Amino acid sequence: MKKLLALFLPLMLLNQCAPVPAPLAVAPAPAMPAELCYLDTVAPGIRVDLKYCGYDNFVGRPIDGYTEGRRAILRKDAAAAMARAQKQLKAKGLGLLVWDAYRPHRALQDFYNWSKNADDSTRAEFYPNITKRGIYENRYIGLTSEHSWGIAVDITLVDLKTGKELDMGGRHDLLDESSATVYAGLTPQQQANRLLLRDTMASVGMRNYSKEWWHYFVSPPGTCHRYDFPLNDTLVEQK
Repeated sequence: MKKLLALFLPLMLLNQCAPVPAPLAVAPAPAMPAELCYLDTVAPGIRVDLKYCGYDNFVGRPIDGYTEGRRAILRKDAAAAMARAQKQLKAKGLGLLVWDAYRPHRALQDFYNWSKNADDSTRAEFYPNITKRGIYENRYIGLTSEHSWGIAVDITLVDLKTGKELDMGGRHDLLDESSATVYAGLTPQQQANRLLLRDTMASVGMRNYSKEWWHYFVSPPGTCHRYDFPLNDTLVEQK
C-alpha cells in the first residue's frame, strides 16, 4: 500500500496543480443593421411563408440568400405599418400572409442568371405568356428592388377563422397581365379582395405596384440602403 501511495501521490499533486483550461470562446451572433428588424417581433400575428426559401416560386428552387432563414425581415417603419394593417384587418376577421419581405441583393443576381439559362420548366405555371426576357421587359423583376431596401413585402389576405387564403384570382409570382391589381377578367369578389388589400395597405402608408396585386412598399420610401446579407433567423436586433 505504501508503494502504491508513493506512486500515485505525485500524480495527484500534479493534477491538482494543473491549470484549468479556459472555456472556448463563442463567436457573437451577427448583428442586423439597426434600422431593420424581424417582423415577428413587431407583429407576431402575421403569418409568414417565404416562397424563395423553397421550390414554390418562378425559378423553381431556393434562391441565393434564402437558404439559412425563414423569418421575415423589414425596415422598422415597414414592420410597424404591417402591424397597423394587421390590426385593421383583424377587426374584419382577416389577416396578412407574407410571401417575401427583405430580399438580399444577391437574389436579384440569381434571378438574372436564371433568366439566361435554357430552363423553362416553370413557365406554364408562372410566366405562361412571356419569355424569360419578357419578365424583365415587362418589369415584373428588375436588377434592383425595394425588397433589398427592406421596405417592400409580397402579401395576401387570409381568413383568420379558417386559415385559408382569400381568392385573389391568381397566385403569387404569376408574372402575367392578369396579376394587375385591377384586371377586367376577375370575378367581382376577386377584384374586391384585391382592392381591400390595396386600400388597407394604402391607409398605413404602403403603396401597391399596380402590375402585381401582392407587392407593396413604403411610400415615400425615405432614406434607403441596399442590403445583401443572407437571411438568418438568429441575427441580433439592435435597439
